[in-house]
Amino acid sequence: MKRLLIILFLLILAPLSELNAQINHKHYVLMGKLELSKENYAEAIKNFNIAIVAKPRDFEGYFLRGIAKFSLGDYNGAVDDFTKTLEIHPLYVRAYHYRGVSNDKLSNYADAMADYKKAISLDPFSEELHISSGSTFMHLNDYKNAVAEFDTALIINPDNANAYISRGIAKRYLEDLDGALSDMNSAVYNDFFNIEAVVRRGMIELERSEYENAMNDFNYALRMDKDNPLIYFNRAVAFLNLGDTTAALQDYEKVNNLDQRNALTYFNRAIIYSIREEYDVALALYNKVIEINPQNIYGYFNRGILFYKMKEWDNAEQDFTRVIELFPDFIDAWMNRAVVKFEKNDIVGAEQDQYHARQIMALISEKPDNVDSLFTHYSKMDYNKIINFESDFVNGNRQKTLVQFSEIDIKPRGSFIINVTDEEKSYIDATLSHLSETNNLNGKLAYVVNDLFSANHKSLINDSIINQIDNQEVRDLLTGMYNFEIFNYQRGEKLFMSLLNDPVLGLYAGINLSVLQNAKAELVVTDKNYESSFYITQKRTGESFSNTQEKPDYQQSLQTITEVLNKNRKNPYLWYNLGNIHLQMQEFDKAIDDYTKAIQYEKNLAEAYYNRALTLLYLNKKTQAVKDLSKAGELGIQEAYVVMKRFN
Repeated sequence: MKRLLIILFLLILAPLSELNAQINHKHYVLMGKLELSKENYAEAIKNFNIAIVAKPRDFEGYFLRGIAKFSLGDYNGAVDDFTKTLEIHPLYVRAYHYRGVSNDKLSNYADAMADYKKAISLDPFSEELHISSGSTFMHLNDYKNAVAEFDTALIINPDNANAYISRGIAKRYLEDLDGALSDMNSAVYNDFFNIEAVVRRGMIELERSEYENAMNDFNYALRMDKDNPLIYFNRAVAFLNLGDTTAALQDYEKVNNLDQRNALTYFNRAIIYSIREEYDVALALYNKVIEINPQNIYGYFNRGILFYKMKEWDNAEQDFTRVIELFPDFIDAWMNRAVVKFEKNDIVGAEQDQYHARQIMALISEKPDNVDSLFTHYSKMDYNKIINFESDFVNGNRQKTLVQFSEIDIKPRGSFIINVTDEEKSYIDATLSHLSETNNLNGKLAYVVNDLFSANHKSLINDSIINQIDNQEVRDLLTGMYNFEIFNYQRGEKLFMSLLNDPVLGLYAGINLSVLQNAKAELVVTDKNYESSFYITQKRTGESFSNTQEKPDYQQSLQTITEVLNKNRKNPYLWYNLGNIHLQMQEFDKAIDDYTKAIQYEKNLAEAYYNRALTLLYLNKKTQAVKDLSKAGELGIQEAYVVMKRFN
């Protein structure tokens, strides 16, 4: 379904005067709009956050922030912001409209329809509202009512290309291919440069076996958007039907160059290479499919067949076994495993598999309705996970600009340390602020996420700065930090320990000491495992090398932070760091409790929301995780939208 199109009309304003002592609400709203127009949605949210703080009863900040969140795929967050908009401005039609679209994205179809109904009662002549309502009917598989809504939109505006596209899609599902093609022709006539209309028409022409016409449409669409993987994918289908396998493979490869996680395309390529008996290439592609979709039964099933052709019986059996584990009633998997067992001379096992397959067939033959009941049963067990391929066809240019499609590594945020920084994204308290003011620092003392192992780490501490500080205890704290930065762990540890009982600096020395001890524990284990690798060849046959791999001992770090926490129970950064230690120890419930405590004492601690979300995802608590990701993204962690995109 087409994405929500949002047009922002920006007023050209005279140059702004200097900001008043108070936050200039209009300035930040305007800056947020500018970022929205440039599709810098995360930056837009930052500006709207400030605008909302400045004027919490102004609906515009919430509404525009909702649009930004929607554009990042944070539909829960968008619903919350549109709801807040309507609390302030109960008759704002656009808020009902966009909340309806957001609810549709969340599969809250009843709520979506209620929002559209209210919006249409306020503005009955909005064609876009009827198109959105029709789209929700489509998602409910109610194609007749969908067509009726699109008809209404076209009565209001007979030139609306999007209404023709949507009605054409609905007619296609009603198996009216002639009507669908007619609507796509009308869409192209009314908007000749509408790529979606051209591509959709090509797809319908594929179904009508009009391959040359489809090819012409896809070629034309690629001239308008040469980085759109969906067009290359469909053109590959046209090439296959025209018998040009080489050209089809080239287009499929283009898809994967643009979208390296498109498992469906890897799967199709693997099938073609398998048919061409280029088994090594096919195997590599099936491996990629399984890497992306580790629960997909078709990847294992086809790879099992490939292994059978390659006479790798054990691997083939393992793959068919995995299919059966994921889908115990997959008849062909039982039959194929039986064939493999015959090849391995496991006659008893083969006969057992054949018997099991015959039982499933008999059950279905006896009562055909059992097929539906089988699939209903599996649908309750996340059946979609084992049959669907990850294949998010997104315009290539947008992939480069939108944060949700950027290649960001998904991992928890690191622990906080006290360091000198000039970064805007940091946290301070009254004591740190006072220390920064009274000492001649090249920056400010603040809580920052530890990035000492990052190639991007920039140190603001050096001997000349430290020597200018009169306060000996502050000098010791910074000297300890400097030694930590250059990996002189023993010296840094000694200096931090000397300050633990200091009434002012004990907290800060303790938090740094705990993180240092954590890093040291991991370094020690890395060294031991590295040294043991030299003796692999001396091990006896069958002895497991993995058993020699040690795990870090975080007890010293845990003890330090616990002692400091006992003296500073309301410090959110200590609770957060404790959560990270429990996460490293795989004590997930404790980690969640710690992050919750951190949020209790600092409601805007973005890192705590983010790490709690990742922990919840690991425990398969997706609903709770999405709420935390939304909050983390709102507070500035862009990776939250990447995670949301990947796991939604």
